[in-house]
Amino acid sequence: MIDTIYLAQADETTKVQTPVVMEKMTTALEQSGFIHSNVAGRFEVVKTLPKKADSFNSMFDYADAFGKFRLAYIDSAHKISAVPNKTEKHATSFGGEFGFNTAEFHGLQAHFVAYVSQSIDFINPDKKDLNEDFFAKDLNSFAYIAEASINYSNDFFQTKIGRVKVEMPFANSDDIRMAPNTFEGVWANIDYKDNLKTQLLYFNRWAGYDSQDESADAFQNEFKDLVSSESFGMLGASITYEYAKNSEASFWYNYIDKQASIAYAEIIGIYFIDGEDIHLDYGIQATNIQELENSNVDGNIFGAMSIFHYNGAFLAGAYNIALSDNSKYVTNGFGGGPYYTSLDEASISSISEAGSANTSGSNNNAESFRIGVGYEFDRISIDGLVLELVYGELYSDNGRITEKDAILTYDITDRWYVEGIYTNYKSTSNKNTFDRALVRLEYKF
Repeated sequence: MIDTIYLAQADETTKVQTPVVMEKMTTALEQSGFIHSNVAGRFEVVKTLPKKADSFNSMFDYADAFGKFRLAYIDSAHKISAVPNKTEKHATSFGGEFGFNTAEFHGLQAHFVAYVSQSIDFINPDKKDLNEDFFAKDLNSFAYIAEASINYSNDFFQTKIGRVKVEMPFANSDDIRMAPNTFEGVWANIDYKDNLKTQLLYFNRWAGYDSQDESADAFQNEFKDLVSSESFGMLGASITYEYAKNSEASFWYNYIDKQASIAYAEIIGIYFIDGEDIHLDYGIQATNIQELENSNVDGNIFGAMSIFHYNGAFLAGAYNIALSDNSKYVTNGFGGGPYYTSLDEASISSISEAGSANTSGSNNNAESFRIGVGYEFDRISIDGLVLELVYGELYSDNGRITEKDAILTYDITDRWYVEGIYTNYKSTSNKNTFDRALVRLEYKF
């Protein structure tokens, strides 16, 4: 994190006070790539220093526009297509995220962001052959206000009210296509000390790629109930303690009305063997899910992971086990979930939910593991380029899923970014097999 400090400096000619900006380098270790998506700091609250206004009107006079152009291509079977009759389809879309922040007035600030996905018709096939992942109802392009909030912040307390994007274990953006998940409600962060904080949330609706449900005629560009119209939504709280550099222990509790109460605990960090050149990421996690009102969302999940780094190369392994009674299953919540063995497509909740339909056994337990290797090419003067290869298996008495992922990510500059992901997915439980290629190019301004 960068601290901005203003020092008074006398100019010998004009004798005016000139601000001098000094930057203090962060001690945080930045680690890029898919394998590092479950390491310390992924639920960190990012703080910025907004412009300050001296009146309500000047809040808008000093507003900052920002955005992200995104060009994406996909060739795959759509995740909510009929099974096992998935068909390979492709699509290209142009859009991104476009918004503005007002200046801050007495700690208050307004924030708006629109998410856009526009079909490139002269490249794309007819709608019957068009991949659904980038689009809305009837395979139409979309644009909607995904983030719209009133924010308040001071040195110890930050809150957002409205439509917000957050990164929490069971509610997160999971930005894997054109529209990340966002939520309607209230979020807050309290900093007791530099190394101790609490996050609080209340959400009742959401939109984004993970929120769509073809059977309910609910699409990614529409805000919809988290659970149902009878549920008041989701309440949550956490406490996080940073016990060492880049290492933390946390506990999260979420109450999802009409579905489940979820307790999640985690210890995750980095052990430095020889500075940043040789180090070990580690983590252990435990989740207890208790169903509410016979929802069948119930069980316990335990996991461990480790990533060994040696001069730019890294080797990773992770394991999860889910323990559920017959016809019960575990959940990711609303987004990608926190589990260490999650892959580009599959997570342990996938095989757990699939197994809940089989009522012949006494339980619905599942296991999963993931191994991966990667290399950060900044060691050979290609800063920002990371190549990763990942293999995972998920299995239970009711079937097995295997997945192979190849991921290339490249932070070309501070503004330009490109990623390519190839996924090979095979499931014996629903006889479903597909390959997917996804490429995204982004430009931030």
